Amino acid sequence: MMKAWENIGFEFIAFKSGFVIKSFDDVVALVDEHIANTQSMLFSPFKKPFEEKIFDWFNNLKKISDIMEEWTKLQINWMYLQPIFDSPDIAKQLHK
Repeated sequence: MMKAWENIGFEFIAFKSGFVIKSFDDVVALVDEHIANTQSMLFSPFKKPFEEKIFDWFNNLKKISDIMEEWTKLQINWMYLQPIFDSPDIAKQLHK
């Protein structure tokens, strides 16, 4: 699993006056798959020699999942609100 993450990256695309992450559904799917695999390892009777590494990896995957979930919410909200703040009337009022 760790080897699969060596070449994972995000592609950014221009959106109006900024950038957004291009679809990262494939990364979300990979995170979910690896979380499920790691959880199954946690229930294995043969985990003892690898237990600490498995727990660390599981925690890292959960952090990635949580961050990507928040990033998605942020990006959706920003894309929704961004045209409002680009409006000349709003921009004029914000500079006061």
